[in-house]
Amino acid sequence: MASRYIPIDQFIQEAQAYQRQRRKARVRALAITIATRLLLILAALAIVAVGYLTFPSTADAAELPAANRWSLDISTTSYHLRQWARDSLNQSNPGLGFEYQYSRNWGAAAGFYKNSYSRTSAYLLAAYTPLHLALPAAWRVSAGLTAGMVSGYTSAEAPARPLALAALIEVRDPQDWGINIVCVPNMGPSAGFVGLQLVAPL
Repeated sequence: MASRYIPIDQFIQEAQAYQRQRRKARVRALAITIATRLLLILAALAIVAVGYLTFPSTADAAELPAANRWSLDISTTSYHLRQWARDSLNQSNPGLGFEYQYSRNWGAAAGFYKNSYSRTSAYLLAAYTPLHLALPAAWRVSAGLTAGMVSGYTSAEAPARPLALAALIEVRDPQDWGINIVCVPNMGPSAGFVGLQLVAPL
């Protein structure tokens, strides 16, 4: 097999071209990350603005019994939306947090959990759930968005880190026991998931 010899000038040109390609790839990845974070922020602001204009705030904090404004959130498990993530990532996500329901539509949550990469993540989130559905036996469902900050991920794992935005579905019984379902779509190479929390009133 004949060896391939190239002039030094050609070698330098090829090396420089490779470096330019790497710089372009880094710039493109940085631009995508920045754009993703901006889109998350704009989406959250847009949802809040539309909800504020569409659903006037007739429900304030006085509607909620004081004893049920606080609840304990118990993180349990997640289902990843890509096959490689289901095969290689952690599906058990135990954790604890506290939730405060300021009004019918607005709430906040903070806590920690073991994330899909087996690291501890801490979160601080605001929840906006303007959609409400009454079920039989005084059960109820609320839906909307939750947004805020989450730690414990790299930029490759979560391109928008530390920002977080997810769809949120809350199911409650008359005594405010229930579940939270958190849904994050696939984003670039990262895998989305559906997470489950158990909720106990305090």
